[in-house]
Amino acid sequence: MQDIYNISFTGEFSYSLDSKGRLSIPAKYRKSLNPENNGILVVAKGFDGELMVYPFIDWLVVESELDSLNSIKRRNRNFVRGIIRTATHVQVDSHGRIVVPETLLNYAQIEKNVTIVGMIKRFELWNPSVLAQYETDNGDDDNRNFEDLANDISF
Repeated sequence: MQDIYNISFTGEFSYSLDSKGRLSIPAKYRKSLNPENNGILVVAKGFDGELMVYPFIDWLVVESELDSLNSIKRRNRNFVRGIIRTATHVQVDSHGRIVVPETLLNYAQIEKNVTIVGMIKRFELWNPSVLAQYETDNGDDDNRNFEDLANDISF
């Protein structure tokens, strides 16, 4: 039988922030969280205008990989600093909600509506309009590259 904690974050969901700025995490995602995370998620700025959300245990792997970069190189220091300085630990409450810090919401231009996109080991939070524009701006390039990428993995 498959361990339910090995289920990945897949799919796309449309949610809204409530009046207190809380975001409900999809039940499917909550069920995938390993209890060892103690209900802690880590939210950080993404690379394309989104927010990245990692379960705490998976975030520790990211930190380890970032720590392995040679800190003598300025490029590496700046990259690590850019990721780590925005990383914020948030607690999933008893109703399956998190409070995303206002600075991160502002970065992602999220005001009310949120598109939640599964990314296997993490999920992303997008302003729906920003995501649509990102897909419009990058669609042709992505479609050309998908075939090359698909050849590198097995389906």
